[in-house]
Amino acid sequence: MRPPGGRAVRPVSGHARRCGPGDAHPLHIGDGTSLELSKGHSAGCGVRAPFWGRANRRNWREPTAATVAWPGNVCIDEATTTSRPRSGVRERCARHDKAGQARVRHAPGTDEGSLHRLPAPLEACRPRCRRRDAPGTAPFSRTTRVRGMRTGERPVAEMFKRPDMTLPGPRGGVFARHLAAYDADPIGFLTACRREYGDVFRFDTGVVVISDPELIQRVLARTNSDSVPNANPLDGGRFPTPEQTRRWMRARRLALPIFRPATLPSRLPAVRQALADDLNALDGVLFDPSERAWAICVRALLPLYVPGPAPELVTALLGSFDASLRAGEAAVRVPSWMPSRLRRRVRAADQRVRDEIGPMLAPGRAEHGDDRPGTLLEHILAQPEPAPRDIAMGAIGFTFLGAIGTMGAVWCWLLYCLAAHPAAAERVRSEVTAATADEIARHPEQALPYTHAFVHEVLRVYPPAWLLGRDAITGLDLGGFEVPAGTAVMFSPYLLHHDPRWWDAPDRFDPERWLKAKPPHAPNAYLPFASGPRGCLGTHLGIAVLVLTAAHVAAHQRLEVPGLDQITPHFGPSTLTPRGMTCRLVGTS
Repeated sequence: MRPPGGRAVRPVSGHARRCGPGDAHPLHIGDGTSLELSKGHSAGCGVRAPFWGRANRRNWREPTAATVAWPGNVCIDEATTTSRPRSGVRERCARHDKAGQARVRHAPGTDEGSLHRLPAPLEACRPRCRRRDAPGTAPFSRTTRVRGMRTGERPVAEMFKRPDMTLPGPRGGVFARHLAAYDADPIGFLTACRREYGDVFRFDTGVVVISDPELIQRVLARTNSDSVPNANPLDGGRFPTPEQTRRWMRARRLALPIFRPATLPSRLPAVRQALADDLNALDGVLFDPSERAWAICVRALLPLYVPGPAPELVTALLGSFDASLRAGEAAVRVPSWMPSRLRRRVRAADQRVRDEIGPMLAPGRAEHGDDRPGTLLEHILAQPEPAPRDIAMGAIGFTFLGAIGTMGAVWCWLLYCLAAHPAAAERVRSEVTAATADEIARHPEQALPYTHAFVHEVLRVYPPAWLLGRDAITGLDLGGFEVPAGTAVMFSPYLLHHDPRWWDAPDRFDPERWLKAKPPHAPNAYLPFASGPRGCLGTHLGIAVLVLTAAHVAAHQRLEVPGLDQITPHFGPSTLTPRGMTCRLVGTS
């Protein structure tokens, strides 16, 4: 450290000494990454800045235009790579206050009673206060997760890039009051911020929220090029590597032919039968839809993935989904080097899915020779060039898990809307009774236009993934604001679907808006399943499952939902579900 006009003090090889006026304070950045290293010393443990004597504290300069302010009141000079405390600020290591401080002789020309104090060497306190930052994130960042919204993350590569300080946004102060306000009412808080700050605003350090449909579409369309889906918190928040992205996209392409709209008519009869069996089994049972939806969706989709029943695979998939859901609800960012019970549970559940799929991929295991449509497993085994094992497992297991999450959430809201809007439910029943069973099973969209519109209105009012995001891997221009790489760009389909600028009467449940010749919304303002290269693979299949569910319940069962007016939306970290809902299905035919 070098105060103007004085002699600098810096730690070298775990000790402190007086340095010349031209010396700069070397700085370590994270695990294994460094800038101008000084042997034996590191600031990677989270050291903010030393104590400074009264006289010298008055001599320190304010940050200039060439500096970047980071959490912890540390300024990093871009030109000299010198770490300096802000003027008038006394800081200490946030994680080893009791580790001891090295007393250093006062600098010439200062108050004899003032003492320079430097943090204890990293080697002496690493077991106690090692920072929880994963490789690839800034060691001075403070990371929090609140209902899926991340705060305080910046990658090392962009550590010295100046953020656009003109970007408006809430100021929560040192107590982060805006985070508490967001947690208490996420939709109300984001709506108020959008009205006050506009369609692009800063939520917190390293997090930007956008509400303009054109900007959202631009970000989604450039996924894998300019951004990636939000990093997994159990992997330390690290971005996927380019190789991981390529392999994931290859798995998607391998599964795509099974989910194309042209191939669905031959596959939907089996899906309809699986749904009917599960719904009939609930006859007279009082149940919570959020506890049954996932299993019903897994069994409904199973005929598209593997031939014949596979109860062990169903159990493994439900276990993996439950483990991932619990990890998301915990909202904890765990560095990759830190032992984690959540991570162990998720990885063990994923391994059980692989153990069930692995034997199915043996050559000649599934041969398709009858008239029924082929499954995804048979499609993979029939490839002229065998797919790598991990690609095949990803195409089956993890596209399956991605499909049931959003589908299960909106399946709950479908039952809620059938009970909450009896006039619309009666019109669905009349439409279903007028169509033939074969028409409904093979072409539900054409045979049941109003039911199809009803499902789209459910998806508009209650989008299952209410908050989505991408992590920028390059600098982005969003509405004239420069957003550096490493920023989490978040957007809410729920806010988009309830914005009166893009919809007429967005607060009214009106399925008929979808029966008009013109789209009922502004371009790109309807995103129930996202879009772009990483959008939902089974969008058409998911809508078909919801239409078939609504048709069966309306035509063959009576839906009873006690306490309908007490059900409220639960904005979880990943999905939007009804809170406090129980229902009963009573057969009528």
